[in-house]
Amino acid sequence: MSSEQTPFLGSGSSQDSRGGIYQWWQSRSRDALSFLTVLLLLGTGLGIWVYGTLPTSDQDGHPHEYALSTERIKEHLNEFLAIAEKHNNSRSVTNGHAASASYVISQLKAHGNCDVHVQHFKSPVWTVNSEPRFAIRGPMRVDYIFETDFQIMRYGGQGARLGDMQVARVGKDGCSAEGVGDVAGKVAVVHPSSKCTVFESAFLLEQLGAKAVVFVRPAQFKSPSTARVRITDWKESDPLMTIPVLSVTHSVGQVLESSASVRVDIETDTRIDVVKTFNVICVGRTGDPKSTVLVGSHLDSVAAGPGINDNGSGSASTLEIHLTLARLGYEPRNRLVFAWWGAEEDGLLGSRHFARVLAHGWSNKWTAKEPVGVRWEDIALDLNFDMLGSPNYIALVHNGTDAPENARSGSQHIQRVFEDYFVRHGYPYKITDMLAGSDFLPFVDNGIPAGGVLTGAGEIKTIAERRMHGGLANAALDTCYHRDCDGILNINMRGLDQMSKAAMYAVSTLSSTTGLRDFLNGKGSRF
Repeated sequence: MSSEQTPFLGSGSSQDSRGGIYQWWQSRSRDALSFLTVLLLLGTGLGIWVYGTLPTSDQDGHPHEYALSTERIKEHLNEFLAIAEKHNNSRSVTNGHAASASYVISQLKAHGNCDVHVQHFKSPVWTVNSEPRFAIRGPMRVDYIFETDFQIMRYGGQGARLGDMQVARVGKDGCSAEGVGDVAGKVAVVHPSSKCTVFESAFLLEQLGAKAVVFVRPAQFKSPSTARVRITDWKESDPLMTIPVLSVTHSVGQVLESSASVRVDIETDTRIDVVKTFNVICVGRTGDPKSTVLVGSHLDSVAAGPGINDNGSGSASTLEIHLTLARLGYEPRNRLVFAWWGAEEDGLLGSRHFARVLAHGWSNKWTAKEPVGVRWEDIALDLNFDMLGSPNYIALVHNGTDAPENARSGSQHIQRVFEDYFVRHGYPYKITDMLAGSDFLPFVDNGIPAGGVLTGAGEIKTIAERRMHGGLANAALDTCYHRDCDGILNINMRGLDQMSKAAMYAVSTLSSTTGLRDFLNGKGSRF
């Protein structure tokens, strides 16, 4: 054992006393410093919390952008999820869409600043109840594998059970009755043609008496097609298929066409129901109606899942954008009209109906007695927000150059507004096409400029994109796209924050622009 003297246990000399006082003071100083550090950390945390909850935090002259609360958007998403959980884990047209719309309407009426309208229309809903079967009879029976060898095409008729059916080889002549030949009572095997759509070919074959239609996929495609067999811009009273329509791979098609003696069995359990649904339209009360800024997002999901990213993220963001502007007492120079489209997942049918009503005079009222407060010629532009919170996201801006010529200049200028947001913040972004797939299409197709931002669906992120945007390479931008796992945990909150604020920036910027139509036509500069 050591014989060294222990401090504070010495002989009581003055030196030992001074050392004891020093050690006591050092100990108390450390305690005081620790206490002050705790206070500082608590104060910092409180400050961060307060700053994050302030609705008007504005760092660079864009108060509306900074006023938008991602937490409030998340509250709307939680409401959408709760609705889906009460409706077969879905917010599709026949499940939770109506309840989602009721929630949006209640929020608008309680906290918004607009006249709320409901615009009714009808939508065909396609349902597959059980897995189809397809087999070839011959010297040896072959049962083909669903989704590998064959697929039932969407809107491919009502369910049927067909056994030991004769095959009629139509080839590539399925666009005119003269080239088809005798298909009555047979299964028509046909190749897609550039001369007509798959619906036009299939419907013709049905009219000529075919019991089913099988499309042979071109050799460059390794899997069968799931394309819609329906008029693209379908409206009430348009025809729908009633017989089964299948797609097979090129190799299966070769077997079907190899012998006149080939016979097939087809069994499908599907149905098409025409149901009533609606859009929710929120018409602003202030601003120039002749330079209306239309802000749209689809409210429905697919039947397979709750659609919290697709497109709860977009519709919740546009709802909170409107409510935030209302709370701030914002009065736009150009009128704002917000729309929550129905039946987007069934082929953009809600936005197509809106465009048909206003652009082509198909009907001039929201309901039988309620006049429309919006004219087609008054809409200066359309902003579309579809999927803003993909978990492996890339910030994507629609390419205005893809718009038709009569909407191109305005769409390019809308693109630059979004780009200004990302450049100002130093966020990486990427330009993506604006050709199909969302509700901007009925507007650009009818001459109205459009634009928007999104975060991606099933596309695979490359290594180069991972280096630029982060996340995971060789993985989908949204692995739960159109699946039952598209819930609240599928939302990337950082991405949602960036993209919803980009949406707010564009909405507030374009609705406050003087000479908006001149700006869209390149005759003036907003910046």
